[in-house]
Amino acid sequence: MGSVVEIAPLTRLEGHGRVRVYREGCRVERVELQLVDSPRLFEALLLDKSFAEVPEIICRICALCSTVHKVTALLAVEDAFGVEVSEVTALTRDLMLQAGMIQDHALHLYCLVLPDLLGVRGVAELARVAPELLKTGLAVKKAGNDILETAGGRLIHPVNIRLGGLGRSLTSRELTRLKDGLLKVLPAVQEAHRLFSTPFPFPELPVPDFLALQPSDSPLEARLCRMGDGASFPLRDYRHHIEETVVGHSHAKLSRVQGKEATVGALARLNLNPDLEPGAGALFASHKRELVGKDMRGNNVAQAIEMCHATERALHLIDRLTELGPRREEPVAPTVRAATGCAACEAPRGVLIHSYSFDAQGICTTADVITPTALNQGALARDLLALARGMEGEETSRMTTALERLIRCYDPCISCSVHVLPL
Repeated sequence: MGSVVEIAPLTRLEGHGRVRVYREGCRVERVELQLVDSPRLFEALLLDKSFAEVPEIICRICALCSTVHKVTALLAVEDAFGVEVSEVTALTRDLMLQAGMIQDHALHLYCLVLPDLLGVRGVAELARVAPELLKTGLAVKKAGNDILETAGGRLIHPVNIRLGGLGRSLTSRELTRLKDGLLKVLPAVQEAHRLFSTPFPFPELPVPDFLALQPSDSPLEARLCRMGDGASFPLRDYRHHIEETVVGHSHAKLSRVQGKEATVGALARLNLNPDLEPGAGALFASHKRELVGKDMRGNNVAQAIEMCHATERALHLIDRLTELGPRREEPVAPTVRAATGCAACEAPRGVLIHSYSFDAQGICTTADVITPTALNQGALARDLLALARGMEGEETSRMTTALERLIRCYDPCISCSVHVLPL
C-alpha cells in the first residue's frame, strides 16, 4: 500500500521547503525536494531598468547573500561596458567576499549544524548545553559581519561598493580594527575543523559531479568553469553547458551541467585543486582522505577549512590595503553601449552566475541569474533518494532525521534559488 512521508517545514536552513518521500510498503519509490519560497522573479524585474539600477536591485534577492550578489552583478555590468577598476576597489570587493564566506560558514556550522552534532533541537537548546561553543561561533560571525558593515557601508545590501569604484576607501584605523577582530578569532577558526569532522552516521551517498570556478589570483577574475571529470568550459559560454528546466513541484529551476546533476560549494572547491592559504592548506592535507572523491557528508568540514582560508586571505588583503593607504578615487565611468556582460563568483554555497544584456542606452534587455542552490537542486534530490532507499526498513523518524541532516550538509539558500512560478 502506498504512503507519503512529508518533512515540512525543513528546519535550520535559509528559506522554506519540504520533502515528500513516496513509498510502496517499505520500498521508497521516489523523493520530491520542494523549494517553495515565494518566487523572487528578479530576472523579470530587471528588464527595462538602467544598468546603474541592476546591481542595486539584484542584491535584494536575499539579505544573507546580498554582498556576493552585488559584487557579481557589478562585475557583469562592468564586463559589458569594459570597465576596469582600481586595485583598491578590487581588493575591497575581495575582502568583502572573504568576510561573507567567514560569517556565512560560521552561521551555518555553529548555529545550524552544531545542534545536530550535539543532539539538540536548535540554537536555544545549544545555548544551554554548549554556551561557549555558541559564543565562539557568534564571535567568528561577528568578525565577518564587521568587515561587511565597515567596507560596505551597512551589513545588508551594501552601498559603498559601486559601479566602477567605491564610495570611499577604508581608513587605516578601520583596517587596523578589522585586522584585530580577525586575529582574535583566528585560533578558533583554525580549530573548527576538529569539531565539524564528526562522521555523518548514515549510509554512503553517490560521489558528486563537482563544479567550481578555476582558481585565479583574484576571485573577481574567474573566467573558466571546471568539472570533476577534468572537463572545463569558458564562463562566457555557460549557456551552452548549463541547461535549466522548470519542474512542477519546485519554484527553483532544475539545473544540469553538461547533462549531469552537478554539485557546487565548499566540497566541490576543495576537490578541484584549490588555491588555499598556508594554514587552510595544511588543514586540507590532514582531511584529504575524507574529502577528495567523497560524498556531501564531508561538506561541513570543507566549510570549516574554507572559513580558515577566508580568514587568512582577509588578513593578507587588509595588509595590502594598509600598504596602499586610503585614497580618494573617482569611480570609472562606463562607456554605455549595446553589449552583454557575464561574471561569476564563488558564493559560500557555490558557483553564482550573473549575465545581463543592454541596449545602446544602457537599458537591460535580458537578465539571467543562476544560483548555487539551483545548481545543487538536482544533486540534492538524487542524494535524498539514495539516502532514503539506503534506510528502507528503518524507523520513519530515523529516516526523516537523516534526510534533514543531509539537506543541511548542502546548506541551501532557497530564497536565492526560487525564480519561477509553479506550473
